[in-house]
Amino acid sequence: MKKVLLLPHLLIGFSYTFLLYNKIFFGVSLVLGILSLFFIQKDNFSLRLKFSDNKINLFFFLTIFFFLISSLISIKPERSILVIIYFVFFIIISLNLFNLLIKSEDSYKKILNFFIISTIINILIIFFYNIYESEILIGNLQIYGIKKYKGILSIISILVLLLFFFKKSKLFLIPLVCLIPSLYLSDSSSPILGFLTGIFALIFFKVIAKIKLTKIKVLILSIIFISIVGSFVKELPNKFDQNSIDNQNFTIPIFVIDAHRQFIWGFSLSKFIEKPFFGFGPDTSNFIEEGQKQIGSKFTGTMNFIPSHPHNFFIELLLETGLAGTLSFLIFIIILNYKIMKRANSYQKNFVIFFNGYFWGASLVNFSYWQAWWQCSYFLILSFITAHIFHNSSKVLK
Repeated sequence: MKKVLLLPHLLIGFSYTFLLYNKIFFGVSLVLGILSLFFIQKDNFSLRLKFSDNKINLFFFLTIFFFLISSLISIKPERSILVIIYFVFFIIISLNLFNLLIKSEDSYKKILNFFIISTIINILIIFFYNIYESEILIGNLQIYGIKKYKGILSIISILVLLLFFFKKSKLFLIPLVCLIPSLYLSDSSSPILGFLTGIFALIFFKVIAKIKLTKIKVLILSIIFISIVGSFVKELPNKFDQNSIDNQNFTIPIFVIDAHRQFIWGFSLSKFIEKPFFGFGPDTSNFIEEGQKQIGSKFTGTMNFIPSHPHNFFIELLLETGLAGTLSFLIFIIILNYKIMKRANSYQKNFVIFFNGYFWGASLVNFSYWQAWWQCSYFLILSFITAHIFHNSSKVLK
């Protein structure tokens, strides 16, 4: 009987090990584990469909409302509505998992221990697979990158660092040491950008904390930020006939942002202007007219304007959900994390800031936000982080 009761904790804790094998296995193990845990803990569990904070609820439901409007007028309504159902499901199930974990310290500790074991196993598998599959020619110093775990490494990397958040142990230096060559061998850019934006976020908030913010200072900082973003957008390609593509003069160096991404982002933003308020519909960017047009240039070779998605979560949200959906979603995420950090000590706040900097930074160059395993990972990991903060806080949960 004890083994049966242990199974849901194992399925949740080892879900990312299943992800190494198959994304479907990841989803099945996670959902089965969480639903089984809810059933086992039914005496202590009551389903929650909203947050306990009114401001979070306001922007959560506003986001759903605007996403639904975008879905109903979408160029592919059935596709858009499906991903919105997933979006709401991931948030609700993560919210209820958090609620259960703070009520059951036993379940929290079991899942945490399985999660730690799983993360160490995951990075060791990736490390030894990369070493085995790579061919290092010492004379030419050539290393052939390993692509199999390239995408998944984006989430495994932050999980390795989060080991130090959940427990302090010198043992965690082993997976950290294995992570560095794994990143190099896999030639994965999104975790690197994630680490850089995570560090930048930490420095930024440290500086902001020392400045006594007033409305004027917030306004000035906002204007500076918008000006920087506007200057960047202005330098992206904005003409997409073959002649302009062939003769494109890149102001942003292509060693900083590759030529293909610059064309994708420029094209996506030009389409966003056509439907600025509610966009083309969630998860539809690759169905936009001309999005699959095949072109070529000396910088990119043969390419599509939007091969599958814009490869930038912010541009993707703007293009697909418009200003209404994007702004409400960002405010929801900001308020949610602000409320979490109000209960955290300084050490815990640093990890919350770094995690968000990492996740959203990595999302600027890689995955579609609507990829189920990637989107789910954000809310799932955030629920674990928040549960850890509550278990290690002297504050009383209302």
